[in-house]
Amino acid sequence: MLSGLFTSTLTQQVISYPVIPAESRTANDTATVDRATSFSAYDGKKIALRPYDTLREQQALFHGAFSVPTETSPQVAPVCSSGECDWPLYGSLAVCGDVVNLTAQGNEALLASLRNATSKRLTSLYNSTIGAADTFGYDFVNFVPVFFPIVVSPLLTPSGAFNESINGLVISDSYIAYSNELMNNSAIFDLSKLQYLEIAFWWCTKTFSTKVKAGNHITTEEAACSRLKKAAHNLNTAWSTSFYPCYTAGTCNKTFGPLEAELEAPPLVPSTESFTVHLWTALMGSALLAFTMSDAVLMDQTRGVVASNGGGIARAFALSLLGDFLSTSTPPPAAQLENVRNVARNMARTMTNNVREGATRFSKGNATAVVNGIVFTPQAYVRIHWGWMAVLATQLLLTALFLAVTILTTHSAHLQVMKSSSLATLCGLDEASRKRLGGISDFETLNKRAKSLKISLERGGSGIPLWLGIKKTRPETWQPALAWRPEREDEELR
Repeated sequence: MLSGLFTSTLTQQVISYPVIPAESRTANDTATVDRATSFSAYDGKKIALRPYDTLREQQALFHGAFSVPTETSPQVAPVCSSGECDWPLYGSLAVCGDVVNLTAQGNEALLASLRNATSKRLTSLYNSTIGAADTFGYDFVNFVPVFFPIVVSPLLTPSGAFNESINGLVISDSYIAYSNELMNNSAIFDLSKLQYLEIAFWWCTKTFSTKVKAGNHITTEEAACSRLKKAAHNLNTAWSTSFYPCYTAGTCNKTFGPLEAELEAPPLVPSTESFTVHLWTALMGSALLAFTMSDAVLMDQTRGVVASNGGGIARAFALSLLGDFLSTSTPPPAAQLENVRNVARNMARTMTNNVREGATRFSKGNATAVVNGIVFTPQAYVRIHWGWMAVLATQLLLTALFLAVTILTTHSAHLQVMKSSSLATLCGLDEASRKRLGGISDFETLNKRAKSLKISLERGGSGIPLWLGIKKTRPETWQPALAWRPEREDEELR
């Protein structure tokens, strides 16, 4: 019985049936993810935009700008026909973004220029706000004696704060002016209280890894590269001397035509891959970005908007710098910088998604713009645990040896193995012995007699005697009623 129990338990440990993902061979299974290897809306004569392309670009920009400063915007979602898919590393055109603290760098010439530009923006905002309040009777403006100013405006030349290698790739470069102290709106602005950040976006290439596990996609940026294969025209409209003249005259096809900028492939992917940006298309996108990144806003003590004269992007940075609506405490400087930097990266990511996704991607017909992956489906396998198999084999071998030794020992001693059952033994007695025990006239009586018997096997020098006992009148004692031994001529009854 013990051997059977052990065998059953060990057998359950020997074999298991794990379910693991296996590569699907079904033709209908698909795994694709979008990327971009070119950025162009040029049809050979003009920029051929699809309906609302510019609106989608601005939507992507605001989606990232108004993200929670402590959260990360999602990547492009892949297509996976099952809950498990995997893709090889792949490269794509992307938009990179970052923020630097201009005040901390201490470039006084640059800071003086920024103070002058900020003063003009704030004066214009304040005067237009007061004028509108007087015209339309917005008396609430006059009841806000102090405010936080936030100004976002393009930089007309490179500041030198970023590496010069990205200047040829920049599509937007702006400064953010803000104050951590409330400023009086009835006196001359104290510009010494203002702090300055620079936020830049530029073309780059990135290496991505994408996986789908249990239905959830995970895309990781493994590497990035921000280098041109050869120098090209500026891609930032604020720094270009050619774009606006040809734009207003309608001669940009003659000025730029099919000219492209080619970027180096990112690390971890073949260096032979080509990533190109059409100059004219990029400058058009940069112009839209510049208009969106021009804004000024006045915030009250609880971070509510008092006045604004731009596209609304300044409020997104105000929430990162000053805190959420109805808050009255300002984050520490390190947290302010990290919040704005995270928002800038979210903006770069949502713009990258707009560049990569098939619904919004320019050069949609490019076959290399879709990366195919591997679809995995769950399959059950039989796994044999050889360690437990060895334990089971050892246990069975020991059981067999024990049984063999028992049989050999019994056989060598000429023992007769008898079943230790009172009922069976009683039925095996001769007629005289059964009568001495009261007889076995019917099965019920036989069963009762069998229950009252006590059997003992005792090994003696001449064999195995069998002792049967029946109860006396006092139930606590037994007496031998019969002795039986194997028939041999030299044996005696005991």
